[in-house]
Amino acid sequence: MVTEFSALTIEQAKKWVKSRVSEKRFRHITGVAQTARKLAKQYGAEPEKAELAGWLHDACKEFKDRQLVQLANDYGLPLDKVYEENGHLLHGPIAAEVVKRELNFADELVLNAIREHTLGAVAMTTLSIVVFLADAIEPGRSEDFTKPIWEALERAKEIGDAQALNLAVRVTCDMSLRDLLMQGRIIHPRTVEVRNYYTQLTRGLA
Repeated sequence: MVTEFSALTIEQAKKWVKSRVSEKRFRHITGVAQTARKLAKQYGAEPEKAELAGWLHDACKEFKDRQLVQLANDYGLPLDKVYEENGHLLHGPIAAEVVKRELNFADELVLNAIREHTLGAVAMTTLSIVVFLADAIEPGRSEDFTKPIWEALERAKEIGDAQALNLAVRVTCDMSLRDLLMQGRIIHPRTVEVRNYYTQLTRGLA
């Protein structure tokens, strides 16, 4: 039987994920959960759901690539060549499935935020955007990466909360693409698709 959102508490999620990851990963997760709650309060998402998604988003981050691809096949998730060769990109969708199945959890807003936190998605909910951004700007990230994203968010008084969030997503995609290109890494087409979508939404904003 699938439980309602209220049946899974923050403390239960925190305890569950702590048993699954290394101390270093748990520090990152803690930063994301705290940042997600802060952003949710500021930009109109539900703080409890944002924090919960933050605690759960990297539950499968330390799985091996082969295991993530195999689980995607087992769960019937769509795969492409990039996913098959870069299984770590699946840790969000797999975490959502594991949370849904192991914790009998059914809140799709939270599950989508978990699914979308790595590559993003076109037309994300405010909750998904908040978790996507929290993963990018939590305190453990380098200031070189986070500063332009925070600067986009700080434009909320000028351009409104919704556009500030959209702009921050665009900047996050730009920063991620910059790093991937510098490292000579494979880029999943969704990163480009998401970047283009949010660029269109924020056309004219520097």
